[in-house]
Amino acid sequence: MSGKSLSIGWAVLVGASLFATQSAAAGSRGYMTTPQELVVIRQKARRGIEPYKSAVTEVMSWAKMDWDFPLSAEATCEGARDPLWDNFQGGTPILYAKALAYHLTGDPRYAGQVKDILQRIMSQVKTISLDDQQCQLNFAWGTPELVASADLIDDYWKDMTCSGPTSTRYDDTQIGIGSCKVLFENWLIKNPYFVFSLTTTKTMSNWGAAATNAGMYIADYVSDRPHVKLVHRNPKRVNGGRDYEFSPAEAYAFIKDVTLKRMSMYGIDYLRTSCDYLGGPQQSRQWLPVKSGITHTGIVTEDARRKEYCNIPRYNGLYQNYPEVHLGNLIQQCELMLRRGDSSCYDNIDMREFSEYKFIGPDGVGRTTHLYAGRGSLERAIDAIIIDAGTRWKRPGALSVAYRYYLNHKQLPQTDLGRWARYLEDGSGRCYQDICFGTLTHGLARDEKPWPPPTVPSPGSGGN
Repeated sequence: MSGKSLSIGWAVLVGASLFATQSAAAGSRGYMTTPQELVVIRQKARRGIEPYKSAVTEVMSWAKMDWDFPLSAEATCEGARDPLWDNFQGGTPILYAKALAYHLTGDPRYAGQVKDILQRIMSQVKTISLDDQQCQLNFAWGTPELVASADLIDDYWKDMTCSGPTSTRYDDTQIGIGSCKVLFENWLIKNPYFVFSLTTTKTMSNWGAAATNAGMYIADYVSDRPHVKLVHRNPKRVNGGRDYEFSPAEAYAFIKDVTLKRMSMYGIDYLRTSCDYLGGPQQSRQWLPVKSGITHTGIVTEDARRKEYCNIPRYNGLYQNYPEVHLGNLIQQCELMLRRGDSSCYDNIDMREFSEYKFIGPDGVGRTTHLYAGRGSLERAIDAIIIDAGTRWKRPGALSVAYRYYLNHKQLPQTDLGRWARYLEDGSGRCYQDICFGTLTHGLARDEKPWPPPTVPSPGSGGN
């Protein structure tokens, strides 16, 4: 691309970015992108600028597909791809692509299709199974795109009525007529949030990362109703197993606290195979045991133990599926926080060192371990896979989002963003268990510099 084309594109980009910053609060709150940002992407794609041209083509191919999936009154999850209507290889990319296409084309028919799909979901899926533990993970994966899709048609359906749940309580399945957005908020609170909230505080693994990501999405989205209550389930050792009841602002703040503590090794994993036992087959005898979190060498301990051990100093160079899923969901949550004016998730790095850190383990027994300075860093955790272990990163959508941020805000001297960039186009048009169409929303043209995203206040910060 010529320098002239890039300078023109950059001028359009900056102007539109400023417009988005000033007006985002008027409708869409903005999750991975906003309507205003999509207009800029549309303009650049039409001028043939890559990766925007190819990314828009890919999204439009999904948007033109039929969303025709069977729904049941109780959603069940026999496997990792159930239900297919809320799966990253099924209904999720089709729905989200239609919401994106509404702004990429200006065609309201796409918004109408999104509205019809969301109405089908909230009127026909009355409960999500509590017996199928897999639902706690599957709906944590799929919910962010449900929220983002609804957010992108906010201007379209704001005065429309739909059928959906009239209550936010899980055991109340009554369906009525009302504001589309309000009924969809009810469905989010009573179903996915209630189901996967347990995972938020029960495990520090990729399950927990997916739950805090999706839970923060819901808490943020429903913050236009500051007095509504989100019922948050707990494992037995948290609050005596009794539920919390949070306002949206309280839920948002609680989830942020859980996330940052999980990253910096202050959280507790309550599963039987937890690293927080500081023993067992999940800890190798070659090295001193470590607890849950992201170590100073960037190891995501609760997901490293799935194929290796909690306490490895370096990954083995083979594909790191579970740590990548964990980090992809964390990146998505960090980006949401950034778009609420808060970079603490992206920037987190705990430089305090504790030679004898005492904590209560998952079995209620006190334990002591060493916490090293430099732990809890997302940037370091990505480096541990790409730089330290030389492992191929296979989820480029999430990596595109992190890459875009750290281009301007890299903290660690060993981070080689050029090596990150090698994996940004590998299957970039796909959706994954974390971020969908990340190249469209966060890809950069050659020599293009990233601009700050538009922001709106977080729940409870005075902007709602």
